[in-house]
Amino acid sequence: MPLRTLALLALVALSACSARDLCISQARAELRTLDALIAETRSTIARGYAIEERTVPDEVFTRCRDSEGNQRPCWITVTRTERRPVTVDIAEERRKLAQLEARRAEEAQRAAARIRACEARYPSR
Repeated sequence: MPLRTLALLALVALSACSARDLCISQARAELRTLDALIAETRSTIARGYAIEERTVPDEVFTRCRDSEGNQRPCWITVTRTERRPVTVDIAEERRKLAQLEARRAEEAQRAAARIRACEARYPSR
């Protein structure tokens, strides 16, 4: 899909959101991050190991166009993501989970106050 089309679709999607919706979404941003970290930590504990992701370069033989528009064989570098299991200290992961859950409870209170401010600033119609 051309970049212009993607940009236009993004603008249409954003225009569908009200200022109130955007304000509330921003107020909840930290909660979403904490929720993702909590879910990942719970998965790690359940599996008994973590999944490490890293991006690695890879050379691929393909066909390229030269400056005159002619196709020719060439090597290009692409990136791919490797996933591999890594050992973790389950006790440490449980401590981390407890800290994240405590932090989430605190953040939920702050987010609720920010959401109330959004609702006061942008009352519903």
